[in-house]
Amino acid sequence: MSGISLFIVLVILGVLAGIVSAAAGLASLISYPALLMMGMPPVMANVTSAWSTVGSAYSSIIASTKELRHDRKQMWMIIPLVFVGAVIGALLLFALPGKLFQELVPFCIGVAGVILLFPHRARQGQGAMAANTQSLSRHRLYTALTVTGVFLVGIYAGYFNAGAGVLMLTLLSVVNRQKSFAVNNALKNVAMTVTNTIAVIIFAFETTIEWEYVIPLFIGNIVGGALGPVIVRHLPGRLMQILVGIGALILAISLLVRNFM
Repeated sequence: MSGISLFIVLVILGVLAGIVSAAAGLASLISYPALLMMGMPPVMANVTSAWSTVGSAYSSIIASTKELRHDRKQMWMIIPLVFVGAVIGALLLFALPGKLFQELVPFCIGVAGVILLFPHRARQGQGAMAANTQSLSRHRLYTALTVTGVFLVGIYAGYFNAGAGVLMLTLLSVVNRQKSFAVNNALKNVAMTVTNTIAVIIFAFETTIEWEYVIPLFIGNIVGGALGPVIVRHLPGRLMQILVGIGALILAISLLVRNFM
């Protein structure tokens, strides 16, 4: 494939990755397998995918301001947790054997997909649940589990970019059952922007960056990242959960098959 053809293909892949990243947290369903098929080793494909999705991360936040307007308190709780987690995860990526995360990823993504496919309905009516949200959030065990979950997903996101968005979206969908898919997706976009930014900065010091792949993917991701939240805003939340769940299972199976090939 010539240089110009490769550039165009990567931009198109970037747009698709940006859309599914901003709309579902599944950029890795597009970019990671594509880079593996182009001959990149798993760690380098992970690093390249992480660098390219930074573009969609920031454009998706801009496009998600409507959903984030009333959830700033939770947003500012999430940011420091995933920040510290991403630093730890990115450092672990270069300290642990590559085969370890290559085998771990499909199972993490598969579990997230199964969880999303089950309906997450509030046990009470929307109004009653909204009224009880404050008392629920004060429960120490509930808060501790939420904080721990967000922190662990932050570590995973820094350690292995593929599938991190869907894991965060799954966690938020379970924790915030009274909130719409669009709101949880917007919070996920904020979390992934933090983790991706931290991870790529550390990657820049720890490994070689394949800029001829990163730049066109980055350009496409900016466009796709702006389109993703708009798409989510106009589709039913339950439909989006099902689509994301199916996409996560497809990604998990494809990675699992590749590990045994």
